[in-house]
Amino acid sequence: MKKLFSKLMLVAMAVATFTACEDVPEPYNIPSPEDDNGSSTEIEGATGSGTLADPFNAVAALNYGKKLASGESSTDYMFIKGRVVSIKEQFSTQYGNGTFYISSDGTAQNQFYAYRVLYLGNKKFTSSDKPIEVGDEVIVCGVITNYNGTIETAQGQGFLYSLNGEDRGGAPNGGGDDSGTATGDGTLANPFNSVAAIAYAKQVGNAESEKEVYIKGKVAEITEQYGTQFGNATFTVSDDGTSSNAFTVYRALYLGNKKYTSGALLEVGNDVIVYGKVTCYMGNKPETVQGKAYLYSLNGQTDGGGDTPTPDPQPSGEVKTVSIADFNDAEVSNDVWYQLTGKVTNLKPDDIYGNFDLDDETGSVYVYGLLSEKGGAKKLFQELVAAKGIKEGSTLTLIGNRGEYNGKIEVMNAYFVSVEGGSDTPDDPTPGGDNTGNKGTLSGNQLTLVTADLGIENGNEPGTITLVDGTTISFDGGGNSNTPKYYNSGTSIRMYPKNAMTIKASGKTIKSIKLSCSTSNGTLCNAGGEVSAAPGSVAVSGDDLDISAIYSSSTTITNNNGNTGAASQLRITQLVITYAE
Repeated sequence: MKKLFSKLMLVAMAVATFTACEDVPEPYNIPSPEDDNGSSTEIEGATGSGTLADPFNAVAALNYGKKLASGESSTDYMFIKGRVVSIKEQFSTQYGNGTFYISSDGTAQNQFYAYRVLYLGNKKFTSSDKPIEVGDEVIVCGVITNYNGTIETAQGQGFLYSLNGEDRGGAPNGGGDDSGTATGDGTLANPFNSVAAIAYAKQVGNAESEKEVYIKGKVAEITEQYGTQFGNATFTVSDDGTSSNAFTVYRALYLGNKKYTSGALLEVGNDVIVYGKVTCYMGNKPETVQGKAYLYSLNGQTDGGGDTPTPDPQPSGEVKTVSIADFNDAEVSNDVWYQLTGKVTNLKPDDIYGNFDLDDETGSVYVYGLLSEKGGAKKLFQELVAAKGIKEGSTLTLIGNRGEYNGKIEVMNAYFVSVEGGSDTPDDPTPGGDNTGNKGTLSGNQLTLVTADLGIENGNEPGTITLVDGTTISFDGGGNSNTPKYYNSGTSIRMYPKNAMTIKASGKTIKSIKLSCSTSNGTLCNAGGEVSAAPGSVAVSGDDLDISAIYSSSTTITNNNGNTGAASQLRITQLVITYAE
């Protein structure tokens, strides 16, 4: 009797199990039987090519993954678009990632598995971020893998690129978009651009390149900033400083192939040259090899900073005096030196690296990094400006090599010779701005600025403000026709929605900033987190905004409020900058 009862219980459990399984939707259709050539029949309804401009739908991503062998992954990041069907692991601050299913139409048919993907911007989820919901329209960017028959994003190699139309960039290595032109041959005179570096790394594969190469671009994103703890940094570079076709520089040493101890930190948009070996890690992540690459040049500066920088080799042998047109027609070379004379144009007022155009009657050429006087050590460009009076419109003579980057001819390894038409006091670059350099009060590692003390006329734009220690504050409308202005009412600088303020230190690292705000007429302090800082973390303290964890030589503070009227304005009465000691 007991045996019969046991058998009946087993049958009942089996029936219950099968019934329960019928209520759980399959993440995607069960593959059809293989046809004669051994490949599974594709699911109908696939669209897209996997690029940002033309993302896969969920069906196309499944079909793509079904062509991969078990354990095999795509060689590049792909974009997949769909609607959230169900959420297995909601985004949280504990791990910073999420796991969910998407389909083309938001139904349970033909679902793609987004497995442990990071949040927008390829970053970990934070407490201020919005969780996903069923029905959300998303674009996922990631490596597609066949994990024992399940088609999904590879763990650690995927992120939420777009959520209901909001995106924060972050796509690595072009994100499956093959647009962009490879330029350069990897030499110093003609360095790879990011597209060429990605192509070369893919050619090398999951090994180390035999030779070191030079890679030039603008910093697109900083994952790990230089610091004294590890002495290296991880960041991406691209031609235009965006995430498109960005190449990853992984844990590269600092200038001079040394660990970072002091000196300028990286900023998004910096011009850099990196030198070292590359690899295509795991077959799908083009990057430099850890410990075998370093930052060769930062905005033209090639030494590691400090009190006694080591001079670069001086020009030796014949120096050819030529016109700019003849220079542009010459061959790329690190060994041939040319002397050029021309007018300085397109010189930024706060440039410390000596990047500008040089023009004569025959043409124009870009000078990349004028930091040394012939026979002397490297120094910041502003030291040459102070000593020689170089300014916009000066007639300048220099010596350099003929280089090229991304199809653009450059003067590289430039050395100062002489200047005519200089001035000890460069012109004010911003009409109406205050560039006298005597604003603010410096005490120890803190600088305090009261906006009422600036002397700006009522209703006028503040322009560029230069403080006593060389730090500059510049303002931008951000596309809003209402640009930042100073008003006597409330004695504050008013920042309207989309307006931004960039604070840039000269030779220092900014640790934190406190903004004192006028909250009269209901103006915002930071209600709802409308004020952001990049880099930096913003918090409210009464009528103050505390911006901490900056640790950069500059930060941009933006009013992101989307409303109108006084309640959308950030009114700044005072700011206190604290520098890292």
